[in-house]
Amino acid sequence: MQLYLHHFYSAYASDSETSGNASLWGADAGAGEASLEGKAMRQEFVPLIPTDYRHVGHLPSAALNAGFSTPPPLSNAPPDCTITLSGRLLSEHDDEPLGYATIYGQEAGRGIQADSTGSFVFTDLCEGKQTFTFTHVGCDGETLTLNLRQDTQITVYLHHHDNYTETVTVSATANTGYSREFDERSPELLTDALERITGVSSLRAGTSASKPVFDGVFGNRLSIQNNGIAQSGQQWGNDHAPEIDPWVAAYVRVVEGVEALKYAGPTVAATVLIEPAPLRENEAAGGKIAYGFQSNGRGHTLNARLNGGGRLAYRLSLSGKYSGDHRAPDYFLANTGRREANAALQLAYFHNSKWTTRAYYSVFNTTIGILRGAHVGNLTDLELAINREVPFFTRDSFTYQITSPRQVVSHHLAKIETEFRPNENHRFTFRYGGQLDIRKEFDVRRGELNDSPALSLQQTNHLLETVWHHELGPDRHLDANLQYEFTLNDNQPGTGVLPLIPDYNANRSSGYLAYHKEGEFFQYHAGLRFDHQFYEAITISRDLPRRIERFKHTFSTVGASFELRRKFNDQTSIQAGFTLRERAPQINELYSNGLHQGVSGIEEGDPALEPELSLKVKAGVLYAGDRLTLNGGLFVQPIRNYIFLEPQSEFRLTIRGAFPVFLYRGGNALLYGANLRTFYVPHPRWELDGRLAIVRGQNHTEDKPLIYMPADNLRLGVSHTPVENWTVSANALFVARQTRLDEDQDFLAPPDGYSLLDLSVSREITLPGNRTLNLRAAAQNVFNTRYRDYLDRQRYFTDATGRNLTLRITYDW
Repeated sequence: MQLYLHHFYSAYASDSETSGNASLWGADAGAGEASLEGKAMRQEFVPLIPTDYRHVGHLPSAALNAGFSTPPPLSNAPPDCTITLSGRLLSEHDDEPLGYATIYGQEAGRGIQADSTGSFVFTDLCEGKQTFTFTHVGCDGETLTLNLRQDTQITVYLHHHDNYTETVTVSATANTGYSREFDERSPELLTDALERITGVSSLRAGTSASKPVFDGVFGNRLSIQNNGIAQSGQQWGNDHAPEIDPWVAAYVRVVEGVEALKYAGPTVAATVLIEPAPLRENEAAGGKIAYGFQSNGRGHTLNARLNGGGRLAYRLSLSGKYSGDHRAPDYFLANTGRREANAALQLAYFHNSKWTTRAYYSVFNTTIGILRGAHVGNLTDLELAINREVPFFTRDSFTYQITSPRQVVSHHLAKIETEFRPNENHRFTFRYGGQLDIRKEFDVRRGELNDSPALSLQQTNHLLETVWHHELGPDRHLDANLQYEFTLNDNQPGTGVLPLIPDYNANRSSGYLAYHKEGEFFQYHAGLRFDHQFYEAITISRDLPRRIERFKHTFSTVGASFELRRKFNDQTSIQAGFTLRERAPQINELYSNGLHQGVSGIEEGDPALEPELSLKVKAGVLYAGDRLTLNGGLFVQPIRNYIFLEPQSEFRLTIRGAFPVFLYRGGNALLYGANLRTFYVPHPRWELDGRLAIVRGQNHTEDKPLIYMPADNLRLGVSHTPVENWTVSANALFVARQTRLDEDQDFLAPPDGYSLLDLSVSREITLPGNRTLNLRAAAQNVFNTRYRDYLDRQRYFTDATGRNLTLRITYDW
């Protein structure tokens, strides 16, 4: 959130979760005394408003007394309580007014509501420190403290989303864009942050990679958007984590329905958005240095960031990770080290009030070790390797060394966009995004071949997009876009191995149109999308003699969504909607043919696969009391021609070793489930959080359960602030055994359920000159529990990692 004081003051709120306070500058002559203290919501207004609304934001809390469109009668106001706070609430991304937003004054003990243009007037405020909370339907709520001396006018920017499932707000403030919450997870994978969203699990390949699973949907069905550009790489693999530096992200969220329709990428309902904080012209110069250590893998993480405002605003981030062999409770996981070196530069040039140009460039480089015990040389050893107590090739000591099998990945993303507003009712954006992805996978091979990749792929991707936003009234608007995307994927010569993924080129053209109506008590959104997808695959025949074969595919797919929200009173609201979406089969589902190294399996595609057709219906209810918040939902999602990877009963021996076989299949499926999120504040210094997720999947074509569905899971958390600037927290995860599988559907029966406990303690120290030092110590898997997770493809060969102690220190200014 950003805040500006007009007429008398010009101020902005620094990163509230990071620094705990803010600066004031540019006070004109004659200005009264005013200061702004941007402490985090978690510390400032927990007694009244659950911090869940900083994360969920579907509707304002009842604690805001949102029913007041005008302040209560003023006749009983004390004589010295005559100050007026007025202003406007806008979306931080596009400066659109946030009509009917709610403003609650904690000291005043009352709330008011903005009008349809986002304007508000809060009268009869007392002199001195006054804390206000700002919320809007579909926004991340914010809080700030003003030291009022006279009438003041402000503009407040909130992070707004038209429709979304739930938000992990990794940065509460857009000015500096980085938060203590995300720094705490710096040594982890990006999907670990996503797991904090109700309904999200992770599909893992041991310690090397992790991909999100939302409501049972994963892989190609869950598109990932990196700074507004569909992430394009070799994301077809479950062992291929998004090539995105988590330090760059300010917001990580999952969107569904109408908002998901506007993004490119193959999806059947939801889309993952990973966004940096937007730059502002009056952003203050600052920076941050963060270091983290984790005992499991003896990993080191370092990040340095600089940012500044002005006509040319900028933000620069540099980060690196270095870790060695991870450890299960009873043994080291040989060859599971990791290296990363990443950089990102974000620029914004403000030509004038109507025209802004933004540019972004990032490079992500990583080397990842693959568990040596998952690669064996013959069928007998493979049968012995599966479900061993201790994996093959386990070492007795720790090492940072990374040998084959390993992966080396480099990903570049460049984006430039310009936004023009000829008037208040129209906004046009023209965007280009280019990506270069280079992936090399090295197997255990003899002699000189050991230094040659067994898989070497290079992909280039170009996206052109034009976007139109049209205001039809104070609470109605249209959104539309046109997109064209071109992808060229090449296998590099010299591997000596038939490629798993063929050479191919693809192009896609699409259009999107949506209508939004956002009233005080009733909202609805409707959207349409059309995609025309073309593939040309250049393959090598599977039979002898080998020959080059070319195949062409053309798919036309549609999407439609309608959603509505109804607010009954200050505490209760409901929402419901449906999304119809077609998804064309991806190149790996059509033409995979060979060893997929990271998951230690042979995969074969099916060129006859048809597009998936999904209809997701979802409904939910939200109760937001003064101390208790309940957010529950149900969904059902039939999918025709559902594409899945099915384990076969055979093991196949190749010159590279013996491996299990998986085939891409199609069939009619049904997904359904429920989730519940609770948040309770029994005392100003205590917070209780609970999240339950249940998913079921059934293959109706074969009358069997779907494989790789998340097991029922429950997350419980408690946070306590014993004294100011100290926080102690505990989080528990309970995962049930996946019992909904037939014996012949997998190589190994699902593992037992398990429970894990994490503990942490943190301290924030305020230093002179508006500087902050944050210290944190944590322990994951405190009891060093032995377990194997059903969604981990490495569970066939090894236990998951054991206890992990982490230390983090962050200095920002």
